[in-house]
Amino acid sequence: MVGERFNYYMKLIMNSPLADLALLSEQFENDGSISEAEAQELERLVEKHLLMGNRDKVRVVNSKTGSEEFPRRYHIDDFGNSSTFLGTESYFGITWMVYSPKPNFLNSPTKKWYYNEKISDILSELLIDVVPGKFKDYFHFPPWIMGTVYAPGTVFMPTNEIISLAVTRSVIPDWDYLVSKGIPKQLVDLIRTENTGPPH
Repeated sequence: MVGERFNYYMKLIMNSPLADLALLSEQFENDGSISEAEAQELERLVEKHLLMGNRDKVRVVNSKTGSEEFPRRYHIDDFGNSSTFLGTESYFGITWMVYSPKPNFLNSPTKKWYYNEKISDILSELLIDVVPGKFKDYFHFPPWIMGTVYAPGTVFMPTNEIISLAVTRSVIPDWDYLVSKGIPKQLVDLIRTENTGPPH
């Protein structure tokens, strides 16, 4: 069981700008009121935020096509020990990393989460103004951590509801706009009609 001090640092990490993370890391590493295991977990969270924050600054260009690509993740993430990696599955010509919630997150209405970094990047860029709490990495985290200490200030909202809200508020012109930005039409249709399968 984690202590209050651990939760305090967790919230600070989640809400701090990248520039403050090194100083924050030094602070909790010298804090005797948290355990070594807690300090290691916090350090992992700092590293994750630094990777995610720096992701958009790195540009990868395919030497054959000349097209810009998204940098790949180099490890399977467990999102702060909240998730179990089940493997990969392919849908709509896209490879998804599939996760389920760990036992302490089993109250989640979502029992399986499909993650693809490129799709999540597109959704994040287009829908940031309507995701709960304007949480910038909403589509890069599993739904069962929304509203917890891992992702405070936000709550889980089904993807089709977020997109409908974006259309209603004219954040995007219509559902087909997602297709024009690179999301397969079959996936857009699936989210619109059922909200099952990838990405939430």
